[in-house]
Amino acid sequence: MNKFNKLLFSALSLLALTVMTSCEGGGISIEAAVANQRVMDAMEQMTTTAIESFEIDVEADVGYTAKAYDVDDVVLYERNLEAAGEVHIKANDIFGEDAVGSVVANASVLAVENEETLLDVDAGAALYFSEGWVYADITDATEVIELMGGEVPEVTTIKTFVGDLGEYIGYDPEEPIQMPFSFDDMVPYANLLSDVKATESNGELTVIYTVTLDDIVNIMLKVLQDEGEIPTDATSEELEAFRTQLREMISSVINITTAKLTIGVGADGFLSKLYVDVDIAVTIASEEESVMMAFQEDPIDHELHELDGFLHIDIGNMNQTVDVVLPDNLDSYTDIAPEEEPV
Repeated sequence: MNKFNKLLFSALSLLALTVMTSCEGGGISIEAAVANQRVMDAMEQMTTTAIESFEIDVEADVGYTAKAYDVDDVVLYERNLEAAGEVHIKANDIFGEDAVGSVVANASVLAVENEETLLDVDAGAALYFSEGWVYADITDATEVIELMGGEVPEVTTIKTFVGDLGEYIGYDPEEPIQMPFSFDDMVPYANLLSDVKATESNGELTVIYTVTLDDIVNIMLKVLQDEGEIPTDATSEELEAFRTQLREMISSVINITTAKLTIGVGADGFLSKLYVDVDIAVTIASEEESVMMAFQEDPIDHELHELDGFLHIDIGNMNQTVDVVLPDNLDSYTDIAPEEEPV
């Protein structure tokens, strides 16, 4: 092999190695600060752009346990809740002349209190919009309505004419959503997170934030500084003392096993996914009031609240043509005129 070929081979090998080591999950690694700015830009675009066509898929599965203990760590009270569900939303030109949309949801809930089952139910509902009509199907939700003390309607597939959806709900899609903060102001806080993995593949940016206790401490410290609670001329020693105090306070209450936030930004600049995965425990001392303590006669020393689950939201086809499939029996739904306002 001549010198030129050796040099070329070495260069190509180095390039391949660089690409492989900078990729995760088939994407090219992006600097955290750059990724954070792009995430905030996408969030701002979501609030300032008129969006009339989209698809949103939501999936959630959560387990929650609350226990009350006495001073000897004996369990006085326990409540468990398991909930899972999905929501699928499709909308095409939803505020226009050819508006059409669908929302299909189903969920299951199991609630147990001191080993006694309080609730074990599966439910579903669907909502459709077409040609100015709103259609609702609550056939699979009657059990929930009854359990909540409501009156189960005789007809569970109904429709009503509302006309222009934007006017009906009092929403102007051309008006940007007013946020109480600037997304650019949030970038410095995002930059404080220590574990940020960002990759880009085929124009899709995926950013995974793994939040730790130290991240929470650093963000709270910055909030206190920005709000003037900590003097601007505080020395490094004083800041470290503040940080230690915050960490001791938070760690006595919160235990984080998993706290992960995954955000996707599509090639169109809109958010494409928002995933929250958590496994955390929160301890509440008896001197702090809580709903559970209000109904417990035995002396409670502390409570332990544990949350383990996920919420995954996928977003697609922003302002693109969306194929909305409607049931073929909408004509059979019972027409219900909207209630007239009192004179």
